[in-house]
Amino acid sequence: MKTEIQEWHRVRTTSADRPRHPRNRTDQPRRINATALVLGAYLAGAVLVTWGLWAGGSRAVLSANAPDQVFFQFVLRHAVDVLAGDANPFFTAQMNAPYGVNLMANTVVLGLGIPLAPLTVLGGPQLSFTVLLVLGLAGTAAAWYWFLRRHVVGSRAAAAVGAALCGFGPGMISQANGHPNWTAQFLVPFLVHWTLRMAEPGRALRNGSVLGLLVVAQAFVNEEVLLYTALGCGVFLAAYAALTWPARRGAIRPVLATAGVAAVVGGALLAYPLWKQFFGPQSYRGLPPGASAFGADLAGFAAFPRLSLGGNVDATRLLTPNAAEENTFFGWPLLALLGLAVAGWLWRQAPVRALIVTGAVFALFAMGPQVLSGGERTGLPGLWRPFHHLPLLESVVPVRFGLVLLPVVGALVALTIEVVARLPRQSAQGLPLRRLAYALVVLALVPLLPLPLPTHRGPAVPKFVTAGTWRAYVPEGRTLVTVPVTSNEHTEGMRWWAQSGAGFGFPGGYFIGPGREPGTALFGPPPRPTDLLFASIVKGAKVPEVTGRMREGLLADLRFWRAGALVLPDGAPRADVLRELVDDLVGGGVRTGGVTVWPVSELARADGQPWAPAAPGSGGPGSGGPAAPADREDGPVPPGGREDPPVG
Repeated sequence: MKTEIQEWHRVRTTSADRPRHPRNRTDQPRRINATALVLGAYLAGAVLVTWGLWAGGSRAVLSANAPDQVFFQFVLRHAVDVLAGDANPFFTAQMNAPYGVNLMANTVVLGLGIPLAPLTVLGGPQLSFTVLLVLGLAGTAAAWYWFLRRHVVGSRAAAAVGAALCGFGPGMISQANGHPNWTAQFLVPFLVHWTLRMAEPGRALRNGSVLGLLVVAQAFVNEEVLLYTALGCGVFLAAYAALTWPARRGAIRPVLATAGVAAVVGGALLAYPLWKQFFGPQSYRGLPPGASAFGADLAGFAAFPRLSLGGNVDATRLLTPNAAEENTFFGWPLLALLGLAVAGWLWRQAPVRALIVTGAVFALFAMGPQVLSGGERTGLPGLWRPFHHLPLLESVVPVRFGLVLLPVVGALVALTIEVVARLPRQSAQGLPLRRLAYALVVLALVPLLPLPLPTHRGPAVPKFVTAGTWRAYVPEGRTLVTVPVTSNEHTEGMRWWAQSGAGFGFPGGYFIGPGREPGTALFGPPPRPTDLLFASIVKGAKVPEVTGRMREGLLADLRFWRAGALVLPDGAPRADVLRELVDDLVGGGVRTGGVTVWPVSELARADGQPWAPAAPGSGGPGSGGPAAPADREDGPVPPGGREDPPVG
């Protein structure tokens, strides 16, 4: 196995020491053509997987996870405002009025959004979202191809197949359902590469600086991937050092020196963003209820993912409630193949044993605090149980540890293919041994070939928003309140803002923020009475009789939200029922531009309190942004939200 770890204790040779080999002039073009063919195949595969998004244009919606798609459209549009100097990079006041949202604590992906900002301006955030998925899948596979060729195998074919599994494996295709920050792992192989170079003597400053800059770049793509990469490298290197000690003793000093330089460089550049994330306005601690216990099912490791040739949706649904988190579904044929290859040929190599240890640790972590099998609790505690309340680790969704298994499995597959290529063509009995072995590899991998992401056609942004009609109803410093209020189930406010580039602010939204109690977290803000009323009607509840107390509750919420208008899209669920209810509450609305709008500015002024005008430019690219207090990130204090600054 080619790996830089094996060179830790050796002095690097100079160019004069290296043997010279005659070069065939045709070798370089062939290598370039082979690489171009591999990269082209990755790109074509990524386009095919995302074809529904290309075909559906701006109205294409991921059927399995529309809310996260809208969230990333929002932050991609936010990146445009950041690049233009009209928005705070780590905070937005456009969503969740009047408090705003701590975007640094909500995967702001500035490392992806800012480079794509010109495309977002030209084609909209939906196009950028689709391009980001394609570049993430294909780029991750390409980066692992480079890594496997450099460190693991000499065969291009073996590296190409192993890297394809890293970029298009079950977990990556599952995460492509709305999580482009998880599919964009193209920096991870380079992080691992420079981690392996930490032991080079005399190179601590250079290697540490490069590693520190890569850490910063990855932090603005996905901090959780950075954490998993650090943990994975730590487990692998610890296992490898233990297996080869004391030969690795001399690597301790350069490793510590390089790590120190990387920590200084990365810490200096990330200090302010991390302070805003953990201690700034609207920061939180931990995860919303249930998310921290979401682990992989033991039976899922041998099952096929639903978006694969071998997948069965009904069977898969029993093993995971979330189509975007099938991170450990490798299928029993692949597990059997790798077990045979490791036991028969690969186990003697220390790096392979370190990979097995790493995979085992993260497979156990992925099961979460309690082991499930076949959808049932086993009563067995998971390896993750002692860790899930620790600072930083309390914000981890355990099932995502399964993504660390992809490069482990990809490397083992590449090594297996290289071993198969060295088998004799025929056995002593005349069997076509090599062909049979290749057939086993194909049979193990074909069921995992990915299928296109399911999509459907969503509603268009109403002309009320795209034509700017909303400005006549939402004065400066007021907000546009969607009916029902914007949430993870009803994302209209976020989608309209992102796809139109309009400057209005809106209450609610889909994000993680502080709960009512200190040290807790929720998806979205703590619900208010009007939230609960509209949401219950949408879900089929009987419309209650309108009372004076109900009107007072609505009025209090309108004042709290600094509302300028209530807006109900024509295609909303139970739109007729909601329209009649709001008419009874605030008076008749106006039908215009695909919505019904109720001007409520005067109602919201009924308490006699003047409205603070928005600070110049505080509303972003438009003139109808939220009031100045929210845009300064020091608006009203949510109950229990700021009394106990989070530490993780």
